[in-house]
Amino acid sequence: MQVSIEKVSNVEHRLTITVPAERFETAYTNRIKELARKAKVKGFRPGKAPQSVIQQQFGDEARKDALSEIIQETLHEAITEHKLRPISAPQVEPKSIMAGQPLEFIATIEVLPDISNIACRAVEIEKPVVTVTDEDINRVIEQLRKQYTKWQKVDRAAQENDRVVIDYYAIFDGKSDIDNKVEGFPIELGSHTMLPGFETGLIGAKAGDRPTLTLSFPKDFSVEEKAGKPIEFVVTVKQVFEADMPRLDEAFIKRLAVKSGQMEDLKTQIKQSLEQDRDRLIQEKLKEQIFTKLLEQNPLEVPKSLVQREAKHIHDEMYPPQQAHHHDSHSPDELTSFNELAKKRVALSLLLDSYAKQADLNADKERVKRRIQEIASLYEKPQEVVEWLSSGERLAGIESQVMEDQVLAKLMEGLKVAEKNMSYAELKNIRL
Repeated sequence: MQVSIEKVSNVEHRLTITVPAERFETAYTNRIKELARKAKVKGFRPGKAPQSVIQQQFGDEARKDALSEIIQETLHEAITEHKLRPISAPQVEPKSIMAGQPLEFIATIEVLPDISNIACRAVEIEKPVVTVTDEDINRVIEQLRKQYTKWQKVDRAAQENDRVVIDYYAIFDGKSDIDNKVEGFPIELGSHTMLPGFETGLIGAKAGDRPTLTLSFPKDFSVEEKAGKPIEFVVTVKQVFEADMPRLDEAFIKRLAVKSGQMEDLKTQIKQSLEQDRDRLIQEKLKEQIFTKLLEQNPLEVPKSLVQREAKHIHDEMYPPQQAHHHDSHSPDELTSFNELAKKRVALSLLLDSYAKQADLNADKERVKRRIQEIASLYEKPQEVVEWLSSGERLAGIESQVMEDQVLAKLMEGLKVAEKNMSYAELKNIRL
């Protein structure tokens, strides 16, 4: 057997394998003999049909089986001999199949890229410095009150913090979208959930009013062709509701799982929760900056099969199975739209894994244990959650998170860190 290897790219090798005709013929003959023992041929007892008859009836099948067997055997031998590590099923293309002639085929395999000397050089990153304030705590308390709000229908003009139920449609670029009119849509005035100016434009409106709101998309709007352009909304106000928010008394505080019913205990719990969230967000900000620089300074070619697999994973995150009936599942065009993000994720994963090996890092068992306990503490039966998280893929996922944090800490050792004071609301991107 002869093997020649062409390095098409850092992640793709093309093997041309030539197999002696005798080896293929032996495999073919053995397959014919096997069929002769088992095949049922009209006019002959089982296993008694001449090989010439077997060849006539089953020759094509035997040749295909022999071809498949030889390709699998010799490809495995070639990969083992040359110490290749394919990460997906090889793509095989027969090149020459002629009776009495050597069998030649091409196998294209994907491999992981060679990665070495990973570093983030001469990088300065910004680290948020955030103190959780009474204002932040009080904002959460108000949000909790809103969650338990009862809405009372009123016959007056809408005010800030009221809920209005509306029908509306848009007119953009001179074209009415009345066919896609939204009906019975509830909005809380002051929630900042709509385009800037939409909610304030409804203050003072009563049930039955039909205001037309002339607004503009923000200049940084996500849809480029609409960014900064004007749009009109034709609105019909159907109903106005006033908020009947619960009083901050002992009974309400106990409803929030604070056994003592005391305001100070509620504030302490909220502060602890916000500080945990702050620490998580700061870590995410640091990761985002460092990992972006890591990708910029260590450009990497990634295998297509890994990108396709990750694109499917991203798609499934966005459209879970229970939504499949609402969405075309895994259409090629749609999966392609996730390729850029998938490529970054795969490249980052490969870089982090290689850096961990380069720095001789392993997931710290104590950190893994603490992470599991932190997650479990959020549930009613933490011990059951600890047991559930401590095995299989779930444990591997947590170990991966911990390893990522350890790599981040190691990378930060050589970086300049500039601290920047900001509020919790700024860190959280809360629109006030």
